[in-house]
Amino acid sequence: MTSSTADWRRALGRWSTRAQAWLLLQKHALYGLSAARILVGIAVLGLLVSNFRARHVLWGPGSGWAEPFRESSEFGALLSIFDGESPALFTLKYLLLMAIAAAVIIGWRTRLNTALLALGMAALVERADTLGDQGDNIARIGLTFMVFMTTNAHWSLDARRRRLGEQRQELKGWHRIWFGLPVLPGWFTTLLHNAALIALSCQIFILYTASALFKVQGDLWQAGTALYYPLVLHEYAVYPWLNALIYENPYVLTLITYFSVYVQLFFAVGLLHPVTRRLAILGVIMLHGGIAVLMGLPWFSLAMLAFDAIFVTNRTWRRLEELRAAPRRASGARRSDRARTG
Repeated sequence: MTSSTADWRRALGRWSTRAQAWLLLQKHALYGLSAARILVGIAVLGLLVSNFRARHVLWGPGSGWAEPFRESSEFGALLSIFDGESPALFTLKYLLLMAIAAAVIIGWRTRLNTALLALGMAALVERADTLGDQGDNIARIGLTFMVFMTTNAHWSLDARRRRLGEQRQELKGWHRIWFGLPVLPGWFTTLLHNAALIALSCQIFILYTASALFKVQGDLWQAGTALYYPLVLHEYAVYPWLNALIYENPYVLTLITYFSVYVQLFFAVGLLHPVTRRLAILGVIMLHGGIAVLMGLPWFSLAMLAFDAIFVTNRTWRRLEELRAAPRRASGARRSDRARTG
């Protein structure tokens, strides 16, 4: 055996050991997944609330126009969840789905409600799949992966109940389930969590990279004029004067067009270094913020940003949490000083 072969084997062994430790010893991105849970829940709830008045025509008893699409749908019997001729019953189911989204946001029985929300959104949105967008798709995909992950470690009622359970002695069986304490081996739940996290990350990478590669094949994207056409449509113009500032200036239009392509194309690679990671995350925030404001697609943008949150490090989330808590600590210190001097 040559020395170079031995070096490669040792390097491979070290990499394998680190990979096993990463997968089995600790659950990763707990802060980011907690933020993703809240943001995707808000995106789903916002979609449902904003379409509440048109719910019957879009998905309910008045949506007979979409019946030909349902007949060829791959979701089959799942669509029958919201089927029926009773507007009152449909509204009740719709409100129940809104309540499930709210439960995901506050982190109450998170795993169960996340699964119900993924099924409910698929059953509702696919009743009129021609009206959906990629935000609906990524929300359902992300929610499905989140069922297998711990997304309630922070900023949730489940975390509070779990802390109460940990203070009790020798809880078993249903009591552990009630308090949200683990009942399966730790190595298994950790492996499942991290494997689902990898799968969700790969889904985001594929989505961004495929979108960018599809764009660069088009002549309009290569010329830097592709964004002109959606920006001039009044259907997208939430603020027409703001859109006009962009498409009437060829330099700004070209810059933003290329920016949207390069942010998506190099997002995955940019995460490999701490400096470029910050630039990549800032870039997608600007990208989806622009889509929300300029094209009137806030829930699509929020759903995308929700899962981008998993790439923000725990250290950054803790710093943000400390900044949020700083005013309360300062207020408490002032009250304590007044009490001592009084």
